[in-house]
Amino acid sequence: MEYQLTRSRRKTIAICIDRDGNVTVRAPLKAGGAFIDRFITEKQAWIEEKSAQMAANAQSRREFSVSPGSTLPLMGKEYPVLSGERVAFDGVSFYLPEEAFDTLKPKLICLYQSIARDFLSRRTDFFAKQTGFQPTGVRIGSARTSWGSCSGKNHLSYSWKLILVPPEQIDYVIVHELAHTVEHNHSPRFWALVGQILPDYQLRRKQLKLSALELQKQGWD
Repeated sequence: MEYQLTRSRRKTIAICIDRDGNVTVRAPLKAGGAFIDRFITEKQAWIEEKSAQMAANAQSRREFSVSPGSTLPLMGKEYPVLSGERVAFDGVSFYLPEEAFDTLKPKLICLYQSIARDFLSRRTDFFAKQTGFQPTGVRIGSARTSWGSCSGKNHLSYSWKLILVPPEQIDYVIVHELAHTVEHNHSPRFWALVGQILPDYQLRRKQLKLSALELQKQGWD
């Protein structure tokens, strides 16, 4: 099994598999080769399974394309794509000009960002009024590894990709980040706040993880 070995002043061995399926083993400076080999052998089945999954996702991303006749996701639904003079959405269908997907993708992301900015701001305001948790502002960004965040000054940031998942999952992220304006941690007190507003938050959280996997296959991650 091929992997890249890096050493640093860490105390434990870690296995990292990137989004293309490449494996990196990070080990302490003094870790012996035999010890590392034994560790890799014990984890080999998991590494091969995870690496194959990531490689398959990478292949799906390379093959993914959108054109008139296909569909695009928005708030958990698939909307038809029709031919149009510019990238647009009218509430019923998306419209795309006849261009290569590599050219269309940045324009589509701009459209999604605009939709996300309007909807997420309004939905955050709704829950803020319901809970009394008041953020200092709302920003739409392009974070790849998180759906949202809350700064130390209670400024909320959401990934534009949040607008792609179903409304109940969007609400979970919004409530999650609003709760951070009161508890800047993931303590039992924090989860109690989330649970008071969304008693089924654990189910929503699990569903959101599944949505993330599907979006990765389309290259929206």
